[in-house]
Amino acid sequence: MRISTQLGAHESPVAIIESIKGLFPDFQPDNQVEETSFPRENVWTQMHGHGGKMDFFFQVLREQRILDTGMDAMTMDSTENSTLFRLSRQAAIVGKVGFVLEGEATLGGHFDVLLELPNLISWIEKETHHEGRNHVPRTVGDGYGMEMDGTSREWND
Repeated sequence: MRISTQLGAHESPVAIIESIKGLFPDFQPDNQVEETSFPRENVWTQMHGHGGKMDFFFQVLREQRILDTGMDAMTMDSTENSTLFRLSRQAAIVGKVGFVLEGEATLGGHFDVLLELPNLISWIEKETHHEGRNHVPRTVGDGYGMEMDGTSREWND
């Protein structure tokens, strides 16, 4: 798993790392962005690193009861072996998952999560499984997921 985000000159690198660690406690940035006084030399700086295990993230999806949303949002921009999704930094700093859809702007910014794994789609389906899918089955690409703009599809009478 690879996590990346852009820091503006007005943002605290410490706060951004704390935000990411709200969902990925093992996150370690590859590049150290120094906390400097304003104004900074660079308007935008890229921060990236490895996120560690996904266990805590999936636990939060379960606690928030958004496993189906998670499956849909995590696989919107995916292939069989990789996916890229975006998460709100503002939600993450309080330990909540807030997916950011393509083209959306969020207060507080977002970070990108890139997952690469053989048979990734099957793994995501397994990790987001819940009891309700025994009664109403769901799979990635089944036509019942949310629309690209995040709206839900009415499909279950």
